[in-house]
Amino acid sequence: MTESDAGVPDIGVPDTGEAAAATKNRQIKVRLRIIEALQRLGIQYLKWPDFVRLFYANLQERIEYQQPKPPYPFQPPHFDRLKQSPDEWVKAADAAWQQHRNKFLQVVQSWVTAGVDEEIPPAKSTRGAGRKGRRLNAYPGLRIEWAARRLSGAAWKEIADESFNEGHVKKAATEVLKLAGWPTKVKPPNTPEVDPALLTPKTPAGGG
Repeated sequence: MTESDAGVPDIGVPDTGEAAAATKNRQIKVRLRIIEALQRLGIQYLKWPDFVRLFYANLQERIEYQQPKPPYPFQPPHFDRLKQSPDEWVKAADAAWQQHRNKFLQVVQSWVTAGVDEEIPPAKSTRGAGRKGRRLNAYPGLRIEWAARRLSGAAWKEIADESFNEGHVKKAATEVLKLAGWPTKVKPPNTPEVDPALLTPKTPAGGG
């Protein structure tokens, strides 16, 4: 069964190309955080949606794409204690590193400009905890938990509380689920499966 079979909508990103790979990596990170929240909240594995269990069971789905581009080694300037103070050397070393770093980034960007590499859009930022006007912003970990509870079948009104109303919870959790590429409307699991924790062999009492 594929994720599309499990009722997960296509996020509109092809499975090829560097931009798609970066998007997939971000998606994997959000999914893993939601699964951690499901486990932390004590939500039983059997109550997870089919597509969440499918992702969790498939180790290949959790492998992130990589494309390391190591820069040239950086050689800081020599320190001549007869002519420089430590502070003077620090300033010179910082300036040399900044120049080295910027030159490397210019080379990387030139590959994109020349069409050798693909432009990768920046990740969507999530608001931090705090207050915007009269509205209190939930910290990212709480939004992840809201998304996890929604996937477990909880209604929006059940997730809301005195601090965060139903509309606030729905908007924040929906944003998290979109980043994960998972739907906000979840069907109950189609077939019961054994919780992986139950498959762990136990040593009989008195056994060596």
